[in-house]
Amino acid sequence: MADKDKRTRLLILPVAGLGIGYLILLGYLLLGNSLGIKMTVATPPTSMPIDVWDAYEQARVAAQAEAPDGQLVSASTQWQAVSEDALLNKAGNWTLVFYSPQSGHVFDVVVIGGVGRVMSRTQVWVAPQFVPEGVWQAGPADALRAFLACGGRTFLDEHPQAVIDLHLAGDEGGSAIWSVAALDPGGHDALSLAVDAETGQVLSDSL
Repeated sequence: MADKDKRTRLLILPVAGLGIGYLILLGYLLLGNSLGIKMTVATPPTSMPIDVWDAYEQARVAAQAEAPDGQLVSASTQWQAVSEDALLNKAGNWTLVFYSPQSGHVFDVVVIGGVGRVMSRTQVWVAPQFVPEGVWQAGPADALRAFLACGGRTFLDEHPQAVIDLHLAGDEGGSAIWSVAALDPGGHDALSLAVDAETGQVLSDSL
């Protein structure tokens, strides 16, 4: 329980420090900049949906062509003006970040139409946390359902043009965490949720 409480505090404190609103989404960009990672924003889903595991497989091929020791750091996708049903379906594209311990580089790989392409290669000086293998490979459906149940459904009803950002990353305790953040582009309303990808436990939420 102590480790879980510690992880929960680590997730809650940044949200409390940054406040509610645009800074929730900007936190991902700030984290990427601190590691020297250029965070690529996914575009709305295309007509060729793909789940996170298939996207990972395609991205890994592209990343390991550049660095055979590349390991997954994060995976993310984004929607705007999306219905609840569409949110729970496969995303149209993904952005995945891999890190090569040998070269000290991170690789941003975008998977669109089932094809992974390395979009950038950046030297970093601090090794990021890796995403461990586990239940996250089955996809984010449970995390998204938790988001909808914890205020996300109401948020989408009240903000039909909302931007939804889904992000998978590892934490300091070695767990994989799904983070869902919703932002009303026409105002300052926002909602965020963090879910343990292995247990499905909601670790933090903020509105």
